[in-house]
Amino acid sequence: MRKPAKTTLLLLNLLLVFAVQAAPQKSSLPASSRENERRSFAVNLLRAINNAEVDYKKKHATFANWETLLGDGYFGDSGTKFVSEEFPTVAHALYSRGPEIVPGWKLRLNISNSGKSYDVLLEDVTDPKCGYAGLMDDRGLIRQSKYIDCPI
Repeated sequence: MRKPAKTTLLLLNLLLVFAVQAAPQKSSLPASSRENERRSFAVNLLRAINNAEVDYKKKHATFANWETLLGDGYFGDSGTKFVSEEFPTVAHALYSRGPEIVPGWKLRLNISNSGKSYDVLLEDVTDPKCGYAGLMDDRGLIRQSKYIDCPI
């Protein structure tokens, strides 16, 4: 009777080893410094867009599209005042109307519900492998995403 117990124990141990090896492993390495900087930029730019939208809506009773925010001076080639100076990369960025509103970042800003709501998608075009993006809506909630096969 003793031998089957040892065999069973050995088989259970082997199954456990295979199960641990097959399970997805979470990286214990911290995100790179560059990745952290890019994420910080995205989150703080989304905060600046939200602050500008809130200010615009207070003055005009509607949210604004990107062209309007640029045209009214909320963002431009001298940066924006809608973010703390603690984030100079956002405060002093050169914002544009082009496909990339700042180098490396594409913006999709949708106004809906007759100007009463908006949503934003800010995509990192320098991350083609995982497609990092920040998302936000008129509630000011910020989310981060990547392609489904990439860890967040």
